[in-house]
Order: sequence, then C-alpha cells, then structure tokens
Amino acid sequence: MSRLHLDRIHIQAFGKFFDKNIGPFSPGLNVVYGENEAGKTTINAFVGGVLFGWEDARGQKNTYKPPFAQRSGTLRFVDEEGCFHEVSRTRNADGLSCSSAEAKNIAESLDKETFKTMFSLDSDELRSLGSAANMTSKLLTAGSGTEISPAEALRAIDESIAARTSRSASAKHSLVHIQAEEDECKRRLALAREESDRFKKEGEEYEGLLRRKDERLVEIGKLNARIELLGACEAEIRRTEERIDASTEELARCNRSLDEAAAGVRALRQRGGVYAADESSEATVLRRLEGLDKESVRLERRIESAQDAFDRARAQAEACDEQDTAAFSKSDKAILACCIVLFLAGVATAVKGLSGSDAFLVCVGLAVGACAIGVGSFLFSQRKKKSRAASAKKGEGEVSEARRVLEVCEQDELMFSLRVQKELDAMGLAEAQGSIRNARIIMERSRSQLSELRGIEERIRALEARKTAGHETLDREAARRRELFRRVECAEDQGLEGVHQVLEEALEERDVLLESMRRNDIRLGELRQCLFDAERSREFDLLKTQRAQIITRKNEEAENLAKLLLARRVLARAIEEWKSESVPEVYARASHLLSLMTGGTWVEIRMKDDGRLVAVDVSRGEREPRFLSMGTCQQLYLALRIALLECVEGVGNAVPVLADDILVNFDDERRKGAVRALSELAEKRQVILFTCHKEIVEAVRQYADAHTMVAL
Repeated sequence: MSRLHLDRIHIQAFGKFFDKNIGPFSPGLNVVYGENEAGKTTINAFVGGVLFGWEDARGQKNTYKPPFAQRSGTLRFVDEEGCFHEVSRTRNADGLSCSSAEAKNIAESLDKETFKTMFSLDSDELRSLGSAANMTSKLLTAGSGTEISPAEALRAIDESIAARTSRSASAKHSLVHIQAEEDECKRRLALAREESDRFKKEGEEYEGLLRRKDERLVEIGKLNARIELLGACEAEIRRTEERIDASTEELARCNRSLDEAAAGVRALRQRGGVYAADESSEATVLRRLEGLDKESVRLERRIESAQDAFDRARAQAEACDEQDTAAFSKSDKAILACCIVLFLAGVATAVKGLSGSDAFLVCVGLAVGACAIGVGSFLFSQRKKKSRAASAKKGEGEVSEARRVLEVCEQDELMFSLRVQKELDAMGLAEAQGSIRNARIIMERSRSQLSELRGIEERIRALEARKTAGHETLDREAARRRELFRRVECAEDQGLEGVHQVLEEALEERDVLLESMRRNDIRLGELRQCLFDAERSREFDLLKTQRAQIITRKNEEAENLAKLLLARRVLARAIEEWKSESVPEVYARASHLLSLMTGGTWVEIRMKDDGRLVAVDVSRGEREPRFLSMGTCQQLYLALRIALLECVEGVGNAVPVLADDILVNFDDERRKGAVRALSELAEKRQVILFTCHKEIVEAVRQYADAHTMVAL
C-alpha cells in the first residue's frame, strides 16, 4: 500500500468555522501559523473528532458544536500516486464515512487513547506520558505482525486471569465465585434434605388437623343447632311474656272498666228522676200528654182569637173618633171660610185705617177680625163635642163584648191548667209542675237514662266475657312459657336473663371453636401450600444437577486458568525478548533527541527496574521528571514520544502528528534542537505544528530542511 498523508482539511461546520478549507499539507513538516483565536486548537480538535468521534457535552467542556448546525467535515488524504482518500463524519451515531478501504484503515490502525497521547500534543500533554513502560511496550509490539499487539494480548490475558481470581461481583468466571456457588449449593442441598424431613412431619400434622377439623365441624353444627333453638326460644319467650303482659294489662283494664260501669249504674240509680213504668204505661202517658198538648193548643188559639177581637174593637173605636173629626171639617167648611174671609177683611180694614190714620176704621177692622175668630172657634168646639159623644156610645158596646169573650177564655185557660196539674200529678209527673213541656222533657230524660243503663249493663256483660277470655289466654301463655323454659333447660324463675346468659355462653363457646377452626384452617392452608409446593418442587434434583454443573464449570475454569497462566508466561517471555531488542533502541534514540534539544546538558533517558523513568545529565546524575523544570520535563517527554513514533511500525502511519504550540516553554537554543528533532520525525511521519509565535516560525525556517507553511 502506498504511503498516505493528510492533504487537506474541509470543515463543513465545527466551532466557529463554516465551509472552511485548510491546506494543502505536505507529507513532512507543516507549520500552521495564525494569531490567537485564529482557530488552531479548533482545527486540532476537529481532526481527532472526525477520526474518533465528536466530544459529548459534559460540564463546561467545549465541544465546538455550532448553535444551529450539526458538526461535520472531511479529512482528505493523498497517496504517492496522487489518489485521494476521504474520511468524513456528521453524527456519531452514523459513524465514520470512508471513501475507500485505505481510508478506512487510517482510523482502524490507531485507537483514541494512543492518538491523544502520542499524536495530538499540546503544552499540557507534554508534562507526562502516563505509564511510559506500558505505552512503550504497546507501541513497539504493535508492529510485530500479529493481529493485535502482544502487549495488548498480554493485558487481555492479565485481565482474564484477574477475572478468574477476582472477588468482584461482576467477575462471572471467577473461581472464587464458582467455589462460593458450590458451597452455597452444598448448603442448599443440606437445607433441602432438612426440608424434605420437615415436609414429612408437616404431612402428618396436616392429616391430624384434617381429623380435628371434622370433629370441630360436628361440634360447631351441634352448637349452631342449640344456638338457633336458644335464639328462637328466647324470641318466643319474649313474645309470650309480651302477650302475658298484654293479657294482664287487658284484665286490669277490664276490671277498671267493670268498676267504672258499676259506679255508673249506682250513679244513675242514685240520681233519681227516672220514670219507672213499663213500656205500655209509658205509651199511655205519652198519648194522654199528646191529648193534653192538643187541647192546650186549641185553648191558646181561642185566647189568641179573643185577644185579637178585643184589640180590633178597641182600634175601631179610636178610628171612628178620628173619622168624626174629619167629617166636621167638611160640613162646616163654608162657615169656616166665611170666618176667615171676615177675619181677612177686618185685618185689611185695620191696615187701611192705619195707613189713613183713621182710628175708626182700625177699630172696625180689629172688631170684625175678632168676631170672625170667636164665631169660628165656637162653632168648631160645639161640633167636636157632639161627634165625640156619638162615637163613644157606639164603640163602648163592641169593646165590652170583646172583653167579656176574652175573660171567658182566660177563665177556661185557668181551669185547664188546674186540670193538667191534677192529671200530671196522677201520672206521677208532679216534677213537671203542671207543664206539659216539662213533662215531655222528663219523659225524654227518663228514656235516655234507661237506654244508658241498658248500655252499661250490656258493656258489663261484654267486659265479663273479655275478662274470662283474658284469664284463659293468660293461663295458656303461662303454660307456653313453662314449656319454652323446659326446652332450653333453664329455670323459669331466672327469666329472659337466664335464657340470654345460656345463649351468650353458647355463642362464646362457638366463637372459641370458630377461632380454633380459623387458626386450624390457616395452618391447613399453609401446610397445603407447602405440601403442594413440595409435590411440584424439583429443587433437590435441580440442586444436584446445579452442583454437577458448578463442578464442571470449576474444572473448566481451572483448566482455562492454567492455560492462561502458561500463555502469559510464554507471551511475557516473548515480550521481554522483544523489548530487549527494541526498547534499548527507543531509549537510545530518545537520549539522542534529549541531548540534541538540551544542548548536551541531559544526555540519557533510562528506565529503572522498578519502572521509574529518569533523566541522566552530563555528570551522570539521575533525576525523575517531576524534579525537572517544566521546559526540561516537556523536552524529555517530547524526545520519548518522537523516539517511539520513529521506532514503531504499523501504528497510525497515515495519521499526522498534531503539535499545538509545544515549543512555547523552550528557550531559543533548545527551541532550535526541538525543531531539528521534529524535522527528523517528519522524515518518517507527517507533522503539523500549530503556532502563533513568529520566532517559532523563524526557527523552523532556519533549522528545518523542508517544511510547508499554511497561514490561517
């Protein structure tokens, strides 16, 4: 395969760059010059991101992700024939896109950790090299021709051996864990044997509990029947006592009602006023009272007629008197009219005389008027006396006759009253005091009292019948109560409290049995489940099979461990032989480069037997890197990296070495030596040096034989 080198970088979107092209680059030493913030560190991060994936956002770390775009770009490599091979990346999930098999081998020939440690250098990275011995072994054995580095294989073997002897829970093939599993399996087998014996005992206990359950069921059935009988009898006794109480109360009410009825009879008989006669005599009295009443009505009508006739006669007499007065006025109308005319004529003459001052005329006029008045008055009084005398004589005869008839009627009424009084006394109704109306009232009151007395007597007979029935009911219920107490086997004098007490005792006994049944059922359920699980369980057989499998695994892993230990011994011996041939060359080359960069002040880099790295000065004094100045320490690690990169074969041959301002801590003399060392590395690998210092650019121009300048 022709040697590849990075020709051009195309940044589609990364950090502040969009559609940015950087290059072209030569296969040797390249210097990318730009001021601060020109994007040198961004370009360095971009190359690693394309090859091994973009950095994830963690904390405050800069991942160079543009605000409105995906990170993407392409690295274009060119071979010795001028053919281009591109690798590009957009999303980490999509992976690396390669245009050819050669381009795919670029990234596969190197891992990310080696790239960051050996190929992507900055001032901070030069302060250490991690485990220098491991890195040296890894890089030197990478070109051994095997599929993987023998050092990597040795590390994998060590990990497998550690996994088989580890106590960590994640070590699945650990013999320690397998032995623990075997011990646990033995313990569980012992427990399974014990459990089998326990199952036999539990089976016997289960059978005993079943028999006990049947016995308890029979006892509970008997108790339930007794409790049902006690409850029914208690309720029936309560109802019987209620009926007895009701019957007793009914008898008491009957007795009270009988007493009240007897008192009522006595009161009626003591009250008196009852007309004691049979129904026929009572009807005769009523007929006689009816006849007297009719006769009284006729007499009252006669008296009323006589009174009316007397009132009419007297009224007619008064009316005749008024008619006579009216007739007098009509017959004497002419005389009165003349008197009036004479009176008016006299007044007129007197007025005329007064007006003419004629005393004679005045006297004549007054005399004529006075005569007219006197004559009229005399005539009127005489006429009135005559009329009154005639009317009085006529009316007196009629009024006298009417008065005589009225007096006869009143005399008859008095005689009738005396006869009524005599007859009422004869009928035993003297209390009526001669009043037919009072006699009727007395008869009605007597009839009502007799009816009330008969009602009271009927009520007494009914109450007597109820009293007899009540006594019969009371006797019957008392016998029923005695029978119920006999059935519940309880003394009658203890009453309902005794029956309730017996019922409570039966209920408590049943509750005790039910609780015992409940516990018995719970235990039966537990035993049933245990026995069911025991019948279905194949744990004992499985444990025996599992133990056999564990023993087989233990034997296999022990055999594998023996093979790994043997392989490790062989591989370690081979690596030691490889290192005995290659490592001296690496450290010899690194010592030369350190002497070149330090102007001969430090002449050797040596690896101690305990793995410590030391620098040896011109006076043969040894010093560890942590005791060197920062510049000298960086020169030591740079010399060691350059030596490793020069000596190793087949590791990242096409990947450029990216150096980001690694010479800033070097003085002018040591910077010259570092430029010469990088120039020598560039003869075997492509080197891209990023810097913002013009003096470094000038040093490259002066002390590097061939180089390419790229300005940002």
